[in-house]
Amino acid sequence: MATTNHLTCLCGAVTEPATLLSSDELPLECVMCHCNTCRQQTGALAVSYLKLRAPPSEKSLDNVTAYETSRYERYFCKVCGCNVFGHDKTTGGWSACSGTLEAETKPAKGKNVSNIKSHIYVGDPFEGGIAPYLTRIADVEVPCWQTEPGEDQGPIKQEKLLGLREKASKASSTARDEMMQVACHCGDVSLRITPPPYDEHSEDWYIGSDHSRYYARLCCCRSCRLTLGLTMQPWTYVPPAQIYTDDMQPVMFGPEAQEVVQIKALKHYQSSDSVLRSFCSTCGATIFYQSFERPYVIDVSVGVIRSTFGNALVGEWLEWDRKMVSKRDEAVDEELIQAWLQA
Repeated sequence: MATTNHLTCLCGAVTEPATLLSSDELPLECVMCHCNTCRQQTGALAVSYLKLRAPPSEKSLDNVTAYETSRYERYFCKVCGCNVFGHDKTTGGWSACSGTLEAETKPAKGKNVSNIKSHIYVGDPFEGGIAPYLTRIADVEVPCWQTEPGEDQGPIKQEKLLGLREKASKASSTARDEMMQVACHCGDVSLRITPPPYDEHSEDWYIGSDHSRYYARLCCCRSCRLTLGLTMQPWTYVPPAQIYTDDMQPVMFGPEAQEVVQIKALKHYQSSDSVLRSFCSTCGATIFYQSFERPYVIDVSVGVIRSTFGNALVGEWLEWDRKMVSKRDEAVDEELIQAWLQA
């Protein structure tokens, strides 16, 4: 297995040596949490944390913002918004978000940097979110728990998990709200997205086969990983003219977005000459990715989309591509990607 090198966010303001991790060898055991709080506070579909031997350095902690939830203190980089650390207020333990791990050598093909031992809080999303698609990873059965082991009588049975997948695939576009709601966990970034403007003649890479729903897929590129803090970034692709503030003012995009304050908590990080990434400066949730080279579409992080029915995959609004992911060659959790594409 590869030897880990360090933990980092994309901008490098938060960096820790691999010796801080609880183990020196990959893959590292962890659980994947699907609770509403984790999704809405990060923008991911689920989160996984890697245990640390000790707290992060003072230098790293000086460069993060703390966001407190009922049990945890969650930390994200002040500059690029990457979710980096978690602190369990009950046990005192510290952990790092799995996507912040940079390996000295990329793991061998088909291997993960994280070894998912179980899925927890699968009961929070109505259709189980992404968990029912990740119950078999590298030919190993991964149990799903309604809440946590010790609180439940036992893992969710396979028949029920298949039923949850059916709920995800049968989402009805006719029963949804008039607009798609976007809101991070703290609610300081809240937006409205109108229905797709497509007709039977619409055709482009970001338009799926169902013109009543927005196209969505996972991205595994290094830049997305190190600004989200998790290894799989879920995006849906929306024309900018469809995105509004709560008072129905068009959201401004492009280079000038950094100069105009429409939503006070929405902070931007320019990760390259042509790319602007946006996150909530209060809770750290990833909100947008925009490329100035393709101004006709904005990437919206799926974890902050609020489903009327409580669906994490937001099937009433989104059509998921289960045949490909973006930048698969940069994936560091390849076995999770295989499970998602093959389930």
